[in-house]
Amino acid sequence: MNTPATETSIPDLLQSTMKAHVAGQLDAAGKGYKLLQTLAPDNPDVLHLSGMFEGQQGSRERGHELISRAIAIDGKQAMFHNNLGLVCVRMGRLEEAERCYRRAIELDPDRFDAVSNLGVLMGQLNRLEEAEKTFQDLLERVPRFSDARQNLASLYLRTGRFSQAIEQCAKGLLTDPRNPLLRRVLGRAYADVGLTDLALELYRKWQQEEPDHPEPRHHIAAITGEGVPDRASDDYVRATFGGFAETFDAKLASLGYRAPALVGEMVAELLAQVPDKSLRVLDAGCGTGLCAEQVARWARSLVGVDLSQQMLDRAKLRQAYDELVQAELVAFLRTRPACCELLISADTLCYFGRLDEFAAAACRSLVPGGWLVFTVEAHDDGEGQPDYKLYHHGRYSHRHGYVLDVLSANGFADMALREVVLRQEGGKPVRGWLTRARLPQEPAAHE
Repeated sequence: MNTPATETSIPDLLQSTMKAHVAGQLDAAGKGYKLLQTLAPDNPDVLHLSGMFEGQQGSRERGHELISRAIAIDGKQAMFHNNLGLVCVRMGRLEEAERCYRRAIELDPDRFDAVSNLGVLMGQLNRLEEAEKTFQDLLERVPRFSDARQNLASLYLRTGRFSQAIEQCAKGLLTDPRNPLLRRVLGRAYADVGLTDLALELYRKWQQEEPDHPEPRHHIAAITGEGVPDRASDDYVRATFGGFAETFDAKLASLGYRAPALVGEMVAELLAQVPDKSLRVLDAGCGTGLCAEQVARWARSLVGVDLSQQMLDRAKLRQAYDELVQAELVAFLRTRPACCELLISADTLCYFGRLDEFAAAACRSLVPGGWLVFTVEAHDDGEGQPDYKLYHHGRYSHRHGYVLDVLSANGFADMALREVVLRQEGGKPVRGWLTRARLPQEPAAHE
């Protein structure tokens, strides 16, 4: 790269930089794109690929700027418009994303990825009929397009149309029999309509073909009740969340997801008399950072921890956290004694069955007088009910009395549980316990 640049060297440098990008050699790719922007500042391919790189690395505004400049120079490239739409989605600029996708399709009607992206966006905007028609029309043209098939099946599952979800997954698996997303949706759809034998058959075949994959093992335990783990494995959580961090917020919004807002309401009640910016706050299982705005008023510092690096990358974009750490939350809490006055956890402990290790770690991380606020999914407290249940969808619910017992056993006081609706799923409300507990001002004496 020390050779004097010429016009003929630009394509070679662009090619080598693209190879580094695809291979995950991000430092080399970043340096290559910066050099290319210096050597060829008006080359639309350089601007487009540099913008894609910046957008993927978290610099959404810069990515948007560079791809927009590429389009200003050469506005006839459908790829440029499609990829600008992807960056707009990551930025939450959904109306602009729609315009980008539609322009890409106008320029190249066979740009099937843009059509699929438009269908996903329609779903995020709750324009469900448009989303359905977009996927149906696309699959008539490209029946083997697995991503579109999975997206249509997920749309049917979301709206409680289970038989149609099953039909779409079955069609997709004929041509792509090991597609994990199709398997995931089909297993869920079977279980939702009570076809547990078919769900088990699917998961057992999946496990036989991929014995190290965490998903079939977890769901087999959920359906059979045999070997139910105390909590979902780290690998299962990563597999579940790592693939859709980019669309996580929009997907949850479409489900009427309320856990972060509910945590915020409880925190506001508890801290009404607490001065602003006076507390150290820890967000356990922070995901994309949806709780950050709920606690910003009181946070002198805000730390987030999550298993998924993709989720943390999204949380970083909010510029609300002083520290973001990739770790299993209980292990992390054990390393941070007396580190916070407020510990929150929204819609994370539904991947835990036993709660005692979490409660003990939370007790260790809070200072005396500190508050713990979290949500779990709920089941009734009647006679014979287990402390926790693992459901076919892969999440746990908890008995009211069990949650209180665990907190009390680990030194918490001033406990209260409030029944809430956390989200809608398959057209039905998902019940939960919005929970608060406080460490006593003075630790209990030990004999």
